[in-house]
Amino acid sequence: MFEQEYIREKKIKEIKLLGIDPYPSKTIKINYSIKKILKNKKKIIKNNKILYLSGRIFNIRNMGRSTFVDIKDYSEKKIQLYYNLNKLNKKYRYNKFYIFLFKKYLDIGDIIWIKGNLFITKVKEYTILIKKIILLSKCLYPIPNVKKKDKKIYYKFKDQEKRYRMRYLDLIVNEKSKKNFIIRSLIINYIRKFLNKFNYIEVDTPILQNIPGGAYAKPFITYHNKFKKKLYLRISNELYLKKLIVGGFKGVYEFSKNFRNESIDKIHNPEFTILECYVPYKNYVWMMNFLQKLLIYICKKTFNKTKIKINNINIDFKKKIKRIKLFNLINKYSKLNINKNTSINTLRKICKKLNINVDKKEKIIDNIFNIYCKNKIKNPVFIIDYPIYMSPLAKSKSNNYKITERFELYINSIEIANAYTELNDPIEQYKRLKKQNKKIDKDFIKSLKIGMPPTVGIGIGIDRLIALLTNNLNIQEVILFPQMK
Repeated sequence: MFEQEYIREKKIKEIKLLGIDPYPSKTIKINYSIKKILKNKKKIIKNNKILYLSGRIFNIRNMGRSTFVDIKDYSEKKIQLYYNLNKLNKKYRYNKFYIFLFKKYLDIGDIIWIKGNLFITKVKEYTILIKKIILLSKCLYPIPNVKKKDKKIYYKFKDQEKRYRMRYLDLIVNEKSKKNFIIRSLIINYIRKFLNKFNYIEVDTPILQNIPGGAYAKPFITYHNKFKKKLYLRISNELYLKKLIVGGFKGVYEFSKNFRNESIDKIHNPEFTILECYVPYKNYVWMMNFLQKLLIYICKKTFNKTKIKINNINIDFKKKIKRIKLFNLINKYSKLNINKNTSINTLRKICKKLNINVDKKEKIIDNIFNIYCKNKIKNPVFIIDYPIYMSPLAKSKSNNYKITERFELYINSIEIANAYTELNDPIEQYKRLKKQNKKIDKDFIKSLKIGMPPTVGIGIGIDRLIALLTNNLNIQEVILFPQMK
C-alpha cells in the first residue's frame, strides 16, 4: 500500500509541473446521472445529447491508443467511457491534459468530470465517447479493485473491522453497505411521515443531563467547567418527553441519540438511536395496534410489501402479532413455575442454581428470560404484563397492582420496542423510585403533580429495527461510524 501511495504522490508532482491542479475548485456542470443516462439511453443517442457527468474510476483498460474506463457516480450505477487519441479533434490532439493525464496519470479511485456523447460499441455496450475530461480529485490511497466474473466477486473489501473503521471506503466498494444506509434514511423519514400524519410534534430534549434518569444503565459522565458540576450524557429522554405531555401537546416524539457506558456486541453500541413517542389519552393496548400499523406502513413504503425475510424466516407484518404474558412464556420454556407472587429470595435461589448474576433484582427476570426464552422467539411477538419491580415508571393494572401495563416487541430473538401506560400518580411514582434507590428527578415529580393525562409511551430501537429490516445480524452494519475498541 505504501508503495502505491508513493507512486501516486509522484504522479501528483508531475501533474502539477504540467500546470494541472489535481484538486481544482470548480462549480461543475452535471446534466445527467449515470442512472438517468441508462434509463434514457435510446433517446439520448437519437438526439445526440451532450452529456456532462462526474464519477469515480473503478476500472481502466488501456489498449494501445484506445482506453476504456468504468466510472460510478452517486446513483450507484456504472458506465463505460471510451477515449481514442486518433479520434480527437485537432484542438484536443496536442493538449497535454489529454496526452499525459488520461493515458499516464489517472488511477482507479480518481474522481473525474467528463463531457461526451453516448454510443453503442460493437459488443452492444452503451459507452460514452469522451470529448473533454477534468481531474477533480486524485486518489492517493488505492481502493480495492473489486471484480466480478462468472457471478463470483473477487478482491472484496470484507474485513469487518476495516470496513467499520474505514466506512468511507466500505461505502465506495460495497454496494450493499451504501444501500443499507440509504434504506436507513428512508425508514426514518417514513416513521416521521407516519407520526406527522397524527399531528404529533417532533422535539429535541437535552443530551447533557443533571440526573441520568429513565433507565437502568451506566451513564457516561462529563464535567461543566462554568457550572463546576458533573453532567451525564443522556441514557434516556423519557422524563423530558413526559414533561412536554404535561405541557399540553397532543403527542410528541424524538429521534434521540442515547449513550450507555456498557458492552459492545451485535445488538449494543455505546451510542445508539432510539425513537421515543408519547401520546396522551391512550394506553399500552392501543400502542400495540399503533406499532403494528407503523411497521406495516414502513415495509410498504420501503419495500413495497409487508412480507420480508429476516435470517431465513418469512415474516408478514400484516398478520396479527401474538400477545403472550411474560410469566406464561418463561414457564412454557423453563418449567420453573414462577409468577408475580414469587418472592425475590426464591428468584435469587433459582438464579444461583442457574449461575445467573443477580446483583439487581429488577434484572433477575430479564436474565431468566434471556436464558430460556429469547432465542426461541423468531416471529414477532408482544410480550406483555411485566412485574412492577421491573417497571418503576409504568402504570399497574387496575385489577392487579403487582403487574404493569407494559409490553416489549421481540422479533428474531431481539427486543425492538418497549412500551407502557405511563404512571402519572406523583405520590406513587416518588414511592417507587425511592424504593429502588434511584436518583430522583424532583422536577419530573413536580410536573406530575401539575397533572399528566393518561398517556402511553414507546421506545423503538432504530438501529435494531433497521438491522432487522435490512436482514443484517449486527447493528454495526447500519451505524455509519460504530464505536470500535
